[in-house]
Amino acid sequence: MDCDSGMASWNPHPSDGARDTEDLEEKLRQSEELREETARKLEEETQLKVFYQGQVSQLESKLQDHEERLCSLERKMASLLEKPQLQPVVSETDKLAGQDQSKSGDSQGLVNREIKAGETCTFGLDPATIHGKLETQEDSDKGNILIKYNGDQEVVNTLGRFVGKSHTALGDVLVSGGRMYWEVDVHKSNHYRIGEHSLPAFRYEGVATKTVKRDKWIGDTKKSWCIRNNDGEVSARHNYEDCGLPLVRNPPVIGVLLDYDNAKVHFFDADSSKHLHTYEVDVSEPVRPAFQVNEGYVVVDTAVSLAKMEELLAVMDAASDSIPDVKHEASLRKTRFFNDARLTDLSKSLGKEWRQVASCLGLEKVQLDKVEINYPRDHNRQVLEGLSAWRLTMKDDDAMLEELTSCLRKGGRSDMAEKIQEEYEKSENPS
Repeated sequence: MDCDSGMASWNPHPSDGARDTEDLEEKLRQSEELREETARKLEEETQLKVFYQGQVSQLESKLQDHEERLCSLERKMASLLEKPQLQPVVSETDKLAGQDQSKSGDSQGLVNREIKAGETCTFGLDPATIHGKLETQEDSDKGNILIKYNGDQEVVNTLGRFVGKSHTALGDVLVSGGRMYWEVDVHKSNHYRIGEHSLPAFRYEGVATKTVKRDKWIGDTKKSWCIRNNDGEVSARHNYEDCGLPLVRNPPVIGVLLDYDNAKVHFFDADSSKHLHTYEVDVSEPVRPAFQVNEGYVVVDTAVSLAKMEELLAVMDAASDSIPDVKHEASLRKTRFFNDARLTDLSKSLGKEWRQVASCLGLEKVQLDKVEINYPRDHNRQVLEGLSAWRLTMKDDDAMLEELTSCLRKGGRSDMAEKIQEEYEKSENPS
């Protein structure tokens, strides 16, 4: 009985064993999840390590490239400082021309030249002035100079070199007497200036003075004169002021004739021998050819025959003889129907339609833009100036009446056209 009762009191608790198994399985599951999480984090860290190692390698490579470029620039700078500032282009030209020239050097080693009658004067570029964005090639035998804009080129600025956006180079001669003529083929550039400086510079072709500032564009100083092309619009420019040119087409070749003795520079469309513009030049100091190229390239021909220069002067003189006396013509028109008072009344009546009417009358966009710049807040004065310029191109009142009324109607101002027609008829038949 005691044995049976003892056996009956033993209890193995099978439900507790099941719970232990579940706990172990849960711990095993959690351990597996932890292992997977650890493996995932390890993989991410490995990927980040590889990524940053790649970044470090790229930075080290870039640093090495910059160090090499810096060493290259330092070598170039040292080379430039060792070279003479000017090449003996002028003296070589004299040998080719076979003429003895009197020369006197200035502080930069440039050569003063007085161009004598019957003398052809070729020239080169002053390397100390050439902007770092310009590539140049010179053929002294042919007298040709190629000037090309290269926006990707490294710039090393030195004393005397043009800087900033004034992509300029100056000729290596200082003209102090006589006449000098050169031509520039510009048909491969749509943004240039050519002229003279009292040392010259080139945006187009022009003339510049010896003391021109090296960060200024040609035509944007009192001592530089040029023809410029600004994205297809060609004009003459001096001291920040543009002068519109009556062009049928943009000249492919610009001729520059410097008449030092008469203190003038003449610009021509050398291809058609058409005179473009003339400026009076400050000759208180020598002047230099000047070139500025902001797009494409130009080719300078310094060995143009003297016969071409004389031909252009003859064409210009003949054209000036045929120009009427504007003051006399204006005085006669004071008694005509389209007198100053009537044009003033018309200018007060034309509003926003003025531009369309002006275009119909044959006024160029550059003329209208210049008038707006000169009188920015005076619309009536802008219209008056435009009508006055148009009046000078007309033969008589009858022609003016016909053209003006037609353009007014096209501009939507038939009311003004009819009113002018009535007033004109009354003036012709006062009874």
